[in-house]
Formats: sequence, C-alpha cells, structure tokens
Amino acid sequence: MRRNQLMRGWGGSALLVMTLAVLAGCASSLQAARGAPITDINLIAGKWTGTMAPGSDGWQDLFYLTITPDRKLTAAWGPNTAWGTVTLQDGKATYQMEPFEHEGTMTLYLDGARRTLVLNDLWSSFNAWVTPQQ
Repeated sequence: MRRNQLMRGWGGSALLVMTLAVLAGCASSLQAARGAPITDINLIAGKWTGTMAPGSDGWQDLFYLTITPDRKLTAAWGPNTAWGTVTLQDGKATYQMEPFEHEGTMTLYLDGARRTLVLNDLWSSFNAWVTPQQ
C-alpha cells in the first residue's frame, strides 16, 4: 500500500509540473502573439521588404516599406506608392498613408534576431508582412 501512495504522489507532482510547463508555454506564446512593444522609432526605422495581401491582382504583391527616424514612411506595392507617418504611443505603433487613405496598426514580432513587422489596416483588407531589407 505504501508503494501505491508513493506512486500517486509522484504522479500528482508530474501532473503539476506538466501543467505549469504548458501554462508557461501559453504565456510566452501570448506575448509573441501580442508583439513586442515599440517604444522607440529606431526599433522599426529602416528599409523593409515582404508581401502584402490582397495584391493588385487579388493575390500577393511584393511590398516595400521605408520608415525614417523622423517617423515618416513610404510604401510601394504593385503600381502603387504611398507616403505617410508613424505614431508611437504606449508601446504601440500606428500608421497613416496617403493618397489611398490607409491607416492601421504596426506590430513588431521578434524571433531571436529575426524581426517581422506586420501592418494591419483598420478600414480595408490591406495587410503586409515585412522583414528588414538585406
């Protein structure tokens, strides 16, 4: 009987350890899903390249983005070029572009040394995924 009680104690401990590991993994995934705080324009300033959807043909277009330290941006995709500004507030970045009147959020994802910036438009289905240009 004593051996049976000992096994139950180990089983309960193992279950507790596994539960804590799963919760810790979920917490780190949740942080990654929210993105990293953007508290300084230098975290996202530079030249970026990637794709955007939907593109001019309904699929994906190549997307080029330049963000300057003075918070100006220029974006180009398909036959389109837009310019605008980036605003930082409370660790979040937003953008406004013209002449197409795009505005939305910028989310920075960090995966080790790899950075990915995602632009999500508030009013249209404009979405872009970019990484620093090599």
